[in-house]
Amino acid sequence: MKFQYLKLNQLRFVDALRRRGRLGLAAEELHMSQPAASRMLAEIEGLVGQPICARNAHGVVFNELGQALAARAHRVIHEIDQLRRDLTELVDGSHGKVRIGAVTTAAVAYALPAAIGLRRLAPRMELQVDVEPSVTLMRRMRAGDYDFVLGRLTEPEDRTRFDERQIGAEAVKFVVREGHPLAGRGRLRLADLARHDWVVQPVGTPIWSALARGFVDEGTRFPESVTYTASVLLTLAAISRTDAIAPLAEDVVHLLASPALATRIAILDMANPIFVPDLSIITLRDNALSPIASRFLNLIEGEIAAKGGLGG
Repeated sequence: MKFQYLKLNQLRFVDALRRRGRLGLAAEELHMSQPAASRMLAEIEGLVGQPICARNAHGVVFNELGQALAARAHRVIHEIDQLRRDLTELVDGSHGKVRIGAVTTAAVAYALPAAIGLRRLAPRMELQVDVEPSVTLMRRMRAGDYDFVLGRLTEPEDRTRFDERQIGAEAVKFVVREGHPLAGRGRLRLADLARHDWVVQPVGTPIWSALARGFVDEGTRFPESVTYTASVLLTLAAISRTDAIAPLAEDVVHLLASPALATRIAILDMANPIFVPDLSIITLRDNALSPIASRFLNLIEGEIAAKGGLGG
């Protein structure tokens, strides 16, 4: 085998073919003709010493060797592209691309105001903030998709691959429509809420876990009429049309209730506060962020500090 002789353009081809699943689509992405793509695949398999994929009516299917080669090619290309990006940004600090993942409350409370500040400092930079549950964010972080994540580690082995700096715990608020039968009542307990319909984040999410723990602590059965969704928009639509109750992160609730949005919601007064576990800033261990990503992270840390987080 002659893996050491694979060139960067061949690695890019393997990566594109694995992602796109068809020879023609990979050729189109790399601005090649399909005959040239066929020749390159043959060259790669010649260097490797055996086939890396098989063709069928639906495209190409990578074998075990091909999958391993494609995974490594993706990482190599990512590192090379990151090096090129870093060098460019060192010359011109107003350019660059930052891609992060964040759970909803961190996106609203920290990433959004920091993004506004970063846009003023680097108006030509490219910024992407993906808002997903921590399970999805960490899966994509492991694949090398993000510069950093604002969320929670989800696998035990993550602690050996990533560094985390805890931000602080999230308070959960219970939201209903204006005019709801419970709106305006004080010192409510979960038992007072249980008979109503609920709109809750999916089973296993931090808010669901905190809510379930709260019902256990108060000795009350978990509600029977529950709609599960991770969509804040769908949650807001549901509570606006029914007497359903929705537990949401405090910063999200404050945004929804702000004069800027003027959503017609009420926040229930609960006797016992409920919190979800600490959020963290998660970065790849021993990996230096690009200059523009570091600048964005510094702005986020400033927003966190202004809210009393990242103490010590």
